Amino acid sequence: MEVVFGPVPSRRLGRSLGINNIPPKVCSYACVYCQLGNTIKLDIEHKEFYSTEQIVNEVEELINKVDSETNKINYLTIVPDGEPTLDLNLGKTISALKQFNIKIAVITNSSLLDDKNVRTDLLDANWVSVKVDTVNENMWHKIDRPHGKLNFTSILKGVKLFSEEYSNYFAVETMLVKGLNDSVIPLKVKQLNECNVQ
Repeated sequence: MEVVFGPVPSRRLGRSLGINNIPPKVCSYACVYCQLGNTIKLDIEHKEFYSTEQIVNEVEELINKVDSETNKINYLTIVPDGEPTLDLNLGKTISALKQFNIKIAVITNSSLLDDKNVRTDLLDANWVSVKVDTVNENMWHKIDRPHGKLNFTSILKGVKLFSEEYSNYFAVETMLVKGLNDSVIPLKVKQLNECNVQ
């Protein structure tokens, strides 16, 4: 299992050194469009998968191999083969990675943002992308196929709270899936209420 990889070119982040802090396909979602294939373990329990020390050491080793003149690293990007916020050490790892003086990005499916500890873990990152594929609960089940204990309204509230608490670059991304969420239709009152999270 490759924990640290790259640097690779990123449309959004320039040259990105990837950090795979979750084993392959341990995720809170089993999205219909996932480029990594089927979710192996659908999970919402926070646990340690790799130690912060292992991740930092591997990042340092790869940074030292990269020619900073021709292959400059713009971001250390936590973008695993699963959901990064399942990592119990996420906040600790982000703090430890600051020593390299390279911006840190995290790409999350946003499913655990209703947890204050998860939101706190992400506050030190320089760039956070959260996923909101739909604001319709029925469509959420069809597209993201979430863990059974996840609550759609709580997730939307978590996204809203994080957007208010976070002071760095905040991105919201949506995957358009043909035949599911790619139509232009008027929002019904119920959907508008779902969007207007208090």
